[in-house]
Amino acid sequence: MSEVRDRLAGTVTAVWTEVLGIDGIGPDDDFFDLGGDSLVATRLTVLLEERLGVEVPPLMVFDHPTVDELTTELEKAHADRF
Repeated sequence: MSEVRDRLAGTVTAVWTEVLGIDGIGPDDDFFDLGGDSLVATRLTVLLEERLGVEVPPLMVFDHPTVDELTTELEKAHADRF
């Protein structure tokens, strides 16, 4: 992985840890299997937007529910920013 991707994945994981209240989240863990729901997904996207400075629509979490998938999608959607 690149340094940029590592930082991005680290930020995504940290925010997941914060909103879900659990440690040890891995790249292939599913947000919804870990207890996430639509309200928590909205909170997640708001925090990601604040920390990353990019738009993160809640639907992105539903379509890409693992740290790895969400990180990849964020990289694609905002390649000019990362």
